[in-house]
Amino acid sequence: MIYTLYRPQTFSQVLGQGDLMAILKAQALSGDFHHAYLFYGDSGTGKTSTARILAMALNCQAMDGIGEPCLKCQSCQAIAKGNSWDVIEFDSSQIRIDEAKEIKARAYLAPFGNKKVYIFDECQLLTEAVFNSLLKLLEEPPPHLTIILTTTNPDKIPTTVKSRCQLYPFKKLKAEDIKGKLK
Repeated sequence: MIYTLYRPQTFSQVLGQGDLMAILKAQALSGDFHHAYLFYGDSGTGKTSTARILAMALNCQAMDGIGEPCLKCQSCQAIAKGNSWDVIEFDSSQIRIDEAKEIKARAYLAPFGNKKVYIFDECQLLTEAVFNSLLKLLEEPPPHLTIILTTTNPDKIPTTVKSRCQLYPFKKLKAEDIKGKLK
């Protein structure tokens, strides 16, 4: 697929989100990450790509010194290929209460690398019962777990969930950003 071929692999490659990427790079540089993030905005603004880059930064074995993952270590390569044991991306439309209980139980298993990362893509599709089931995990996760939620509809995310996350609003891309990338 063309979108996977050209998907950003570093914070600096994400288009149109300079301020957000600067914050995430600073966190990566300092190693001071939050335990839960909510990335929200229009489709195609880089939320899921940024979640994967953040997962790489959390697990990179050789950060480059400027807050970017190295892309060369075993961990970065596994995450980029989508086959890391520590980074689990969930299709939120498929999670029911039984799966949520299993997700919570597995969250306490130690990661193979630095951090276990749960990415809930399009989390607005989670049911109220699933959100409620995951609240305790969002509030008091094990120290090795980072949770990243992405959504195109932040109004459907319960306030109780939002209050436990760092919120990152992704802006719509400007035409000149898109033109520059295409050139």
